Amino acid sequence: MENAIKRTLVDLELADESTIVPYYPRVRDREDIGVLRDETSGVIFLDRSDHMDISHYEKVQGGTYWGAKDRKEALVKYREDDARRANQFATYIADRDFVDVGCGTGGLLDLVKDLAKSVSGVEPQAFMRTALQEEGLQMYRLANDLPPTRFDVAGLFHTLEHLTDPLGTLADVKKTLRPGGLLIIEVPHAKDALLAIESFRALTLWSEHLILHTHESLKKFLEIAGYKNIRIEGFQRYPLANHIGWLVEGAPSGQKKHADLLSDKCDIKYSQLLKDMDKTDTLIAFAEV
Repeated sequence: MENAIKRTLVDLELADESTIVPYYPRVRDREDIGVLRDETSGVIFLDRSDHMDISHYEKVQGGTYWGAKDRKEALVKYREDDARRANQFATYIADRDFVDVGCGTGGLLDLVKDLAKSVSGVEPQAFMRTALQEEGLQMYRLANDLPPTRFDVAGLFHTLEHLTDPLGTLADVKKTLRPGGLLIIEVPHAKDALLAIESFRALTLWSEHLILHTHESLKKFLEIAGYKNIRIEGFQRYPLANHIGWLVEGAPSGQKKHADLLSDKCDIKYSQLLKDMDKTDTLIAFAEV
């Protein structure tokens, strides 16, 4: 069976049949999907991609994808990341036409709609897309539905790793950006320090995450899609207490179980250490058209 992600990586010389090795025997939700890693590039990817296409998301019923009964309940679960992004990227979004591609619950759009000149979203899941439309937001089903040269800033926050045709989507987004427009991408990192822990690998490797990027692979994707002035940096979403939880209990939510260890000063230094080691849990890319 054809593996679209593997084919893309080989074509871009980010993987080679001679350097691809088994990385993990399965993903958390399916026994019939394994995980591979290219030893040279460090990119991690699934051994198949035929199980994932747009219909997978379109068939989601209600709020089940977010473990919630409705949008209001789902917003609560994702509030922390939405608020962090609204603050972190505020200066890029302010007074500009912004589109969030793969916007999910639309929590980020809620938080920046009064800051931006306009906000729109792309979301294939009909339930959530309809809910956002009913609240007055401009919504699109897919990136290739976006009108040309409509936006100044586009965001793909933990979206790119879900796509069987990431280069096609990057090209579609590029078309909707005005000259000088900005793309912001956030993806999980193939060199996340926690991937050294077996219990973390067993939980985090997932059938929907077709690829985990490195700095180099993400930059190559953006270059091939025609972007320029590309800047990629490591970012640590989770604090030291979360890592301690994985080390001690082999389980997530250490920041809740070990809340007494939370310290802004310590977490800033720990985050910088992980950046210096290229072992953050997240990569953030900025690219212009």
